[in-house]
Amino acid sequence: MLTDHDLQTELAAAFREQADPVSEAAVDPAGIFRRAMRRRRRRRVAVRAVSVLAVIAVAAGAFVVIRAGRPALGPADQPPGLLLDAAVAAAPPARAAVSGMPRYYVTADHVRPVAEVHDSATGKTLCVVRLPGGIDPKMSQVAAAGNDHTFVLALFSFPRTRFYLMRVAAGGCSARLASLPIPSLPAGAVADALAVSADGSRLAVSVQFSGGQRGAVEVVSLATGAVRMWTTGRPGVPGDLSWADSGRGLGFFWRDDSPGSGSPRRSRSGLWLLNTTAPGSDLMSGRRILPALVGGDDVQSAVLTPDGSTVIASVTYDGVYRVSRGTVVGGLVELSARTGRPLRTLLAQRAAYSADPGDTGWYITSPSLVAADATGNHLLVSGDRFGRLDHGRFTALPGVAPQSAIAAAW
Repeated sequence: MLTDHDLQTELAAAFREQADPVSEAAVDPAGIFRRAMRRRRRRRVAVRAVSVLAVIAVAAGAFVVIRAGRPALGPADQPPGLLLDAAVAAAPPARAAVSGMPRYYVTADHVRPVAEVHDSATGKTLCVVRLPGGIDPKMSQVAAAGNDHTFVLALFSFPRTRFYLMRVAAGGCSARLASLPIPSLPAGAVADALAVSADGSRLAVSVQFSGGQRGAVEVVSLATGAVRMWTTGRPGVPGDLSWADSGRGLGFFWRDDSPGSGSPRRSRSGLWLLNTTAPGSDLMSGRRILPALVGGDDVQSAVLTPDGSTVIASVTYDGVYRVSRGTVVGGLVELSARTGRPLRTLLAQRAAYSADPGDTGWYITSPSLVAADATGNHLLVSGDRFGRLDHGRFTALPGVAPQSAIAAAW
């Protein structure tokens, strides 16, 4: 049986055999893989076998979890996930669904050193912007800066992460990239997520320090370059940043790496709200709105809507050991930020096949929230397909392979 430590060691060793020497020197390989695997959706396999839990790594870098030894549940007694128990949102007509949708979205490819401007309605690539030479594409991040014509990019070129402003021309036919006059991150540190405040004045950055086990959040004034940073001595990394409450609150999703992170009672993983107007620099001084583990639900990521009243979360239900085709096993759900109560399921992920006795297993690809617009009503999501989710109405978009590694914003 492989432990988490064994898995991490094996992945790091495999990475060292193939890694570019420059990138390897900048960031610890194990940290790179932890970061990369968080971005990939985890595939889970349930099988009827001996009573053990084993985790193995497959060539694609995804997680395959084998669970067994517990009595299989029939379709009639299949329990719903606590967070996925809300009714699935009724999709509005197409014209109403896209009302207020940004005209463009931008993707930063994690394989090629390019950024692409896309038409939001069709997904068509309108222009391709080549990024500065020498960057490591898999570290690129992008955030919309107050409108669908201005974007901020974080690009890593050994040994630093620097920030750039990209302006999209009318019609999306061209875009210009310019360096931002703000401080770069410390040597070896990378940006795990970006978010620009609604007024476009401040940039929030989730920082992953070299080694991959420590992180921080910093807020930078785009006008003056002044930086304020929140840190913690607790092992872990923040991500999935979201501004709320007119810029007074900043949501971040904490991924705990402490010794107790595997325990729902001791883990601090989940969505936290940081009061950016309060004194102090303790990252964990805010409050946790949503834990990462809720019953049989595993929250993969979560963000706050701009008014701070609701949460949009990507959830996988882990309490399933036998499913029928169509069983809800994951999805995107909207919750009350005040009570944590699920309000509606925006996108239900259903099992494509039944798991019959003797089957080798069933696979689940959890839908991922890639980006939310300034209203929180229009989402870019990736799972079995990449596309838009507008008020609960899904539209597949071309040009991005399911589960591919990209950063996107609109």
